[in-house]
Amino acid sequence: MEMISGFFSIIMLFGGMGCSFALRFFPLKNTLRALKVVLLPNARQRAARTGKQAEATGTTPFQAMASALGGSVGTANIAGTASAIAIGGAGAVFYMWLAALFGMALKFSEIVLAVKYRKKTESGYIGGPMLYIEGGLGRGRCGERKSGGSAMLGRISRPLAVLYAVFALLSSLIGTTLVQSNTVARSAFEMVRGFSPNAAEAPILAAAGLLCALLTGAVVLGGAKRIGKISALLVPFMAVIYIFISAAVLIAHSKSILPSIARIFKEAFGLRQLGGGICGVCAAKGMRIGISRGVYSNEAGVGSSAMAHAGAETDSPAKQGLYGIFEVFADTLVMCTLTALVVLASGAPLPPDPSVSGVSIALSAFSTVLGVKSAGIFLSVSLLLFAYTSLIGWSVYGLAAARYLFGKRSRLAFCIAFTVLTALGAFVRVDAAWKCGEMLNLLMAAPNIAALLLLAKDVKREIAYYE
Repeated sequence: MEMISGFFSIIMLFGGMGCSFALRFFPLKNTLRALKVVLLPNARQRAARTGKQAEATGTTPFQAMASALGGSVGTANIAGTASAIAIGGAGAVFYMWLAALFGMALKFSEIVLAVKYRKKTESGYIGGPMLYIEGGLGRGRCGERKSGGSAMLGRISRPLAVLYAVFALLSSLIGTTLVQSNTVARSAFEMVRGFSPNAAEAPILAAAGLLCALLTGAVVLGGAKRIGKISALLVPFMAVIYIFISAAVLIAHSKSILPSIARIFKEAFGLRQLGGGICGVCAAKGMRIGISRGVYSNEAGVGSSAMAHAGAETDSPAKQGLYGIFEVFADTLVMCTLTALVVLASGAPLPPDPSVSGVSIALSAFSTVLGVKSAGIFLSVSLLLFAYTSLIGWSVYGLAAARYLFGKRSRLAFCIAFTVLTALGAFVRVDAAWKCGEMLNLLMAAPNIAALLLLAKDVKREIAYYE
């Protein structure tokens, strides 16, 4: 399992590098522009006015971004980052940053292509990697020849798109529900145990899983438009609160911030272990864990968020792609970095056992300033909101994959299965849940990154139109 994860991690890294070079580092050079479009109201309004007005069945560009960001900003930002440091060392954080910097090109490209090759339906636009793999690499369903498809690519484009949709459906139904629900349930148990050390585990896990499932099902049945509105409200709120509390903890440990950053770079290249002769092993493990957790967190290259952005009412694929650049920046370079610095600067114990919950590590870190009870409440509420937005965000992706594979009548069956699995995920083993989620994401990324590299000319053409 570790060898497969490491192999895919290398593919993700080099895929991001190749895409960045192909686009002449346009996403990285335009990070500031992306921040302005999302964060400055005037810039966001101008971006909306230059596109189409959102219709009754559509979502605004910001709502699409909020839905996608809600799907990526989740428990991986807290529990995933904390456990990544415990398993791969502080150097794993460096490789999370590296995955994010090159991942901006992947995220930008997949959103551009999703908008370019999307289709209009009675309920709004639909799109994603399934459509641009099939339509961009070969022949669309209508038989019309699309750009960039050779004879061989034309033959395999449909099977490749179906393969991606299968992985996306499994990742939504199994990977997302298990990881997010499990982390919420474990966090709830840690919070209750802070008040009552002898509390029984099973009832708390069951109650947390059931609550998570009910809240998710109520929104998922409302469709993409309702999900976009809920995400647009929750995502900014939870991000600001988490940033504020994390900053307060870091201020209390301000003397340890610079040494923690230095430790990240030292362990990234195995300098700390050099004397022990295990430099390469530690650095390689940190790279594998860091890249895989970074990908699982910001989802760059996975193609998932492209399904949410495909529904946005916009007339410029490249303009919508700027929102994707912001997603990667906010998710990994801000949220994950804050958690990493809190864990390292606080001196929280880092057991190398992969079965240890990252929630426990994060709780120890925040408890150094907030106290056990307050930290437990803060983390439980944060993880509930993070997991909730991730669950409803990934329900959009699962619905898109199910519709591509089985038609629109699969909607109800998917919603029922998604809700039930969310409730059951509370009882899954922590390490099993994370491994399952990471592997499914990496399997989604393989055909998607191949398509992104082959369709780079289409992305460059859209950039030229936008410029």
